[in-house]
Amino acid sequence: MNDAPPGRVLTVTPPLSRSARPLGIFAAWRPNAYGYALAAAYAGLFVLLYRSGGWLVDNRGVPLWNDFTVYWIGGGAALHGQAALVYDPAEFVKLQEAVIGPKDAFVQNWPYPPTFFLILAPFAMLPYVSAFIAWNVATLLGCVAAVFYIVRRLAAVALVLASPFTFANLWAGQNAFLTAGLLGGSLLFLEQRPLLAGVFIGCLAYKPHFGVLLPVALIAARHWRALGSAAVTAVVLVGASAVVLGTDVWEAFPRGLLGQAGGVFAADQGNPIILRWGYVPTVYGLVRDLDCGAALAWLVQTAAASGVAVVIWLVWRSPARYALKAAALSTAALIVPPYVFPYDMAVIAIPVAFLAADQLTCGLLKGEQALLLVLFGAAFLFVFTHGYVPLGSIVPLALLSVILRRALSAHWTSLALPRNLPA
Repeated sequence: MNDAPPGRVLTVTPPLSRSARPLGIFAAWRPNAYGYALAAAYAGLFVLLYRSGGWLVDNRGVPLWNDFTVYWIGGGAALHGQAALVYDPAEFVKLQEAVIGPKDAFVQNWPYPPTFFLILAPFAMLPYVSAFIAWNVATLLGCVAAVFYIVRRLAAVALVLASPFTFANLWAGQNAFLTAGLLGGSLLFLEQRPLLAGVFIGCLAYKPHFGVLLPVALIAARHWRALGSAAVTAVVLVGASAVVLGTDVWEAFPRGLLGQAGGVFAADQGNPIILRWGYVPTVYGLVRDLDCGAALAWLVQTAAASGVAVVIWLVWRSPARYALKAAALSTAALIVPPYVFPYDMAVIAIPVAFLAADQLTCGLLKGEQALLLVLFGAAFLFVFTHGYVPLGSIVPLALLSVILRRALSAHWTSLALPRNLPA
């Protein structure tokens, strides 16, 4: 209860949660021990593979093809004034062959907007191995910083490093850490520094399908300043890329985007992009993995995305605690797009961080810890079976259910308690 002077109304503050005891596995020292032990195991595996010529470069020192290889090549093309060539499939293949030699299959389409070249160009100035390491370290630090400042616990760093999705992103040299850092930063600053939050959102436009629900949430909560700042930032980045790289890159961009979409969604099993549909951790991928056709998969994906969008609107219009709003939104960012790969799931560190922050402040609900452990195990199986255990799409859906349960629990608890009592 809150104290009140005579004659004034006394307000009753509802209990924060139906508290459950922390499991022994979550004792103060154990998350650090387990997290860093797994991180050390990942690091040892990377070293072993590197020394055997199975990661980064082969035994001759020639770069092995992976996602960062494509980034390094694209950044190098931008440095030499040839960014538009990356959007031409035939020329893009030639650029890749020049770096790694003949190969059975290359990525033929570059789906990223020209603003991404502005991020990649500095890394392309470095030798390949140095660039790969610098990219992974810089983007990982951004992700870790966002998670730490959300949770304010060092154990959060260990758990980020232990995530199997962290391993997947480090292996490929992909951009999920960058996405996570921008998404986490935007939500971290949204309430107190909306203009800065808008800058992060505008930068996230380099991978726009992960930010499609951000305007929904901002409009629902009437964060007009952040929305305006995001729009201005995006426009500035588009203008800067046009000045630096030329307007022809923006003319070529739709071709690369449509080509990539066609290569993914028109693919059958065995396509170089889609090794198996279980490897795609989305509702679309799950339905296709069940041997259903593309039409049904699109129908189910659209229904799921629409339902999640409605949920986010309602949550952000509600008086739910901000940490739960942020957790729900950042989880939904992984559910709405039909086009997600395992390394992209590293973004899940952000909603888990906001959920953990709410749990530390407001206590635990029964069963939450056990379910989160099960989800970690499911993620581990999904990543290290390379999608043969197709649980990837279940993880964000289940996590969203945990978050919504907390929001509803707080709502019904507050309704069950008397709001005002006579002094």
